[in-house]
Amino acid sequence: MGSRREFLKEPCLISPTTARRAVARATAGVLVGLVLVGLVLVGCASGVTGGTPVASPGASSGANSVRGSRGADAENLPARPEELRVDGVDPCRLLTAEQQRELGADVAPSLDVDNADDFGNHACAYSKYRGEPRYGWSIVAVAQEGATVWLREKRASDARVVRVGDFGAVEIRVGADTACSVVVDVAEGQNLDVQFTLITAGALTQDEMCAKAGQGAELAVRTLRTMR
Repeated sequence: MGSRREFLKEPCLISPTTARRAVARATAGVLVGLVLVGLVLVGCASGVTGGTPVASPGASSGANSVRGSRGADAENLPARPEELRVDGVDPCRLLTAEQQRELGADVAPSLDVDNADDFGNHACAYSKYRGEPRYGWSIVAVAQEGATVWLREKRASDARVVRVGDFGAVEIRVGADTACSVVVDVAEGQNLDVQFTLITAGALTQDEMCAKAGQGAELAVRTLRTMR
């Protein structure tokens, strides 16, 4: 993780995969500190299943993200409707200008060149900075592992199977009410990792944050379909 810097005119999110792995490796005593440091918006270079699912509160009709129960059966994600490979995909092209407006993002997408996940993948941030509440989406195209690792390897403190459109996904809640991620099972051994992070403390519930993560993920998958 890069050093913490003030949230200024070109905000972006660090790689959600990097942040969650750091949290997963942390002891209970430092968990909250890692979340607060690792999941904040930081300045960066511009250039940028068990039971019956229940709809997430605040989810848009387009996002179609639903929550499911945890458990052994949750490791088997629903069958993919198609393979959407992410090899070589630029994460800063995964939300169109129209989609960014739909989400409320008002800052140009920024690639986080200072941070990367364990595979060298960089996140792109789509941020709402002008006016309260402030928040953003961080998207990483991960070509080196599938979404189910977040269930099998117990990396996350709270992971469950959800749906994003027609695709299975894993919703991840990381111990503090500042972020929620949705990791979409887009192809065999690959995933699209979308994290929503709240900057204005207390402005949204975590259910609402997860709904917004699902909304961003659904729009990114929609764009990915047009790129194949």
